[in-house]
Amino acid sequence: MFTPTDGSLACIDASENAIASAQAGTIPEATVIKAPKTEGVTPSAVLETTTDTSTGVIAECFQDGSKLRVRVISPGYNSNGNVQFPKDIRQAGDRYLVQEIRESARGGFYRAYGDIKKINN
Repeated sequence: MFTPTDGSLACIDASENAIASAQAGTIPEATVIKAPKTEGVTPSAVLETTTDTSTGVIAECFQDGSKLRVRVISPGYNSNGNVQFPKDIRQAGDRYLVQEIRESARGGFYRAYGDIKKINN
């Protein structure tokens, strides 16, 4: 199984029969299956809040021209790097506690992982 950062998934049959068939020159046709188009899921209108910032990573939403962006403000991260973050919960000036922040495989930006809570000041 291979899961790149674009959301695709690849599966390879590595069974003894499949390997023997491939060595004999019989290779199956690749099958592409696309997810059905849907309207998606509407996220909860209420974001859980917290005042406890002792665990997790703190990120802050800011206005950048016409866009709302998120950056990490916890120590140990590049504060100039943006965070891939759900757009529907971004509010300029708000701070969020994120369970985990990881640099993307390509570098240059971060991804938020796990629970996200709005920090009450």
